[in-house]
Amino acid sequence: MRKISIRLTEQHYEFLEDLVESGEYASISEAIRDAIRKLIAEKMDTLEKYQKLKSFS
Repeated sequence: MRKISIRLTEQHYEFLEDLVESGEYASISEAIRDAIRKLIAEKMDTLEKYQKLKSFS
């Protein structure tokens, strides 16, 4: 696993802290990894739908 650094707005950081404090995630890193996994899945789904539509052309 690679380590990176990112800049967040104060609002985004506080939101992530709230998710951790509520017990939804064990850490901010875990919350960010989950968000990235969901984004990748969404983009892959969109790409697959596009490729299916393109094959009908």
